[in-house]
Amino acid sequence: MAATTATGSNPRSVQLDGAGTQNCTDLGGGGGASGESGDLRARLVAATAEVIASDGPLGVRVEEVARRAGCSRATVYRYVADKDELVREVLVGRSAAIAERLDAEIDWSGEPADWIVEGLLRHAEAVRAEPWYQALEHQGATAAVARVGGGPEAVVGLAAPLVAAFLERIAARGALRDDITIDEATEWMIGVHLGLLAPAFADRSREHRATMLRKFVAYALLAPAALDP
Repeated sequence: MAATTATGSNPRSVQLDGAGTQNCTDLGGGGGASGESGDLRARLVAATAEVIASDGPLGVRVEEVARRAGCSRATVYRYVADKDELVREVLVGRSAAIAERLDAEIDWSGEPADWIVEGLLRHAEAVRAEPWYQALEHQGATAAVARVGGGPEAVVGLAAPLVAAFLERIAARGALRDDITIDEATEWMIGVHLGLLAPAFADRSREHRATMLRKFVAYALLAPAALDP
């Protein structure tokens, strides 16, 4: 059975399955099929974020995401492979938002070593302060993120937005060592960032963490001319 309803300026064709569950497709206002897909996917991601906020990442269920997005469970699987894909998109989006905020806060007129130290410390501190991260912490948050987010790429995604911004600025300034490629630096900095999230390192004093980052990360990546005098 089908009916057409209006949500704001976008009408929707609503199919009811045998259980009476809505199976929605947006009509108009979305730029054709690609617009419809993008709009529904955005609703699914937003619904997943709501579930994570209330129940934590481990509490995400496809049925609840579908209910909040206004679609059937079957419709969800037409747009994403599984719930892990949605969880990963939410967590990476949150990490990117933190990186964007820090980009406006960090003093980019200073030394590249300071960018790396302060940026990595602040981003790790902000991620650890996130409710979703705290909800996973007692289960070993980094490993739990990989599990609920679909694998190692979920964890890498947490650090990638920040690392990319740093390396772009460092390379543009000519401060990266000549014998280190951007890819190598990215891989190393992502590994370091994930280490900052682990309790063994996070529980050390901020001064200790800053010193270690300066000596073994910043100074290892930067060209001699870019180091502090």
